[in-house]
Amino acid sequence: MTKVEFRPRRLGHVNLYVSSLQKSLDFYERCCGLARVRMESEINAGFLSNGNTHHDLGLIEISRGKDRHGRDGHVQIRSSRGTQPGLNHLGWEMENQAELVAAYRRMQAAGMAPHALYDHIISHAVYVADPDGNVHEFYADARRDWQSVFNLEHDDLVTAQWDPLGAPPSTEANYTDNPPLRPHRPGEIPTRHVTGASLATRRYDDMVRFMRDVAGFTVLSEQQQPARVAIFGGSTGRPDLRLTEVGPNEPTGFRMFSLLVGPSSAAGTPLSPSPGVSSRQVADHERESLLLSDPDGFMVELYRPRREAFLPPLALSRAA
Repeated sequence: MTKVEFRPRRLGHVNLYVSSLQKSLDFYERCCGLARVRMESEINAGFLSNGNTHHDLGLIEISRGKDRHGRDGHVQIRSSRGTQPGLNHLGWEMENQAELVAAYRRMQAAGMAPHALYDHIISHAVYVADPDGNVHEFYADARRDWQSVFNLEHDDLVTAQWDPLGAPPSTEANYTDNPPLRPHRPGEIPTRHVTGASLATRRYDDMVRFMRDVAGFTVLSEQQQPARVAIFGGSTGRPDLRLTEVGPNEPTGFRMFSLLVGPSSAAGTPLSPSPGVSSRQVADHERESLLLSDPDGFMVELYRPRREAFLPPLALSRAA
């Protein structure tokens, strides 16, 4: 595989297809400490954040046989995509637009075609599919004041097509290292931001090569038994992605994502789910975790580390 090496900083967001947008928005606000920051009703999409970035989680309702169009009229999502609940994409934050465009040029030189090229107003993005068909969005923020676009006063379309070579790319870094986070309501689990996602594969070697040579991640750790597992990170060194090899009868693709719980959550106080939510608690020497099942059965981990550190997504049991 030709090296393209996007070399993103970190996982910025997870975007999911869901069966009911309203049910999923309510779940993630009520149970996961996230807040709605933007809606796109015309394409049945909503976005949630805690102030860390424009969105930690994007949700879009399944297609139900309809194409979704962007603000320039192009078909943004064909009716054949997102027909069932599942992963839309993982969003990887780049240092700046110049690095994003440089990686796109390396893609062109390698003869690789992008899945999509989009201008989201707040960011510019190159979408790439991995060997299993999971889509990865490599994006560079186009402005620091994302709140001027991602707020609940707006409900118009965000996305248009983008030409990465149409103008000289900016070298400015538009992310904020320590942004002010949203104050949490009493009784709410104070999650801070998304910090990891898990993928399962039967094409482990091909996927490792993609993550290393195309995505440009660093392999932070790897194990061989009882199953092959690799932990990948971007340039910040965070353990943002767990890739697990599974057997022929086990599901592949997106398995779960993780949200870091902030220090305002009192140490020693168990993380407790909202009433009626399917959950289980996990504790070891590194973390306390609460595993929740969302309305479509996606797993989300809310975790509090034993020490101030980012941890890789929790390893699910092979039966999960």
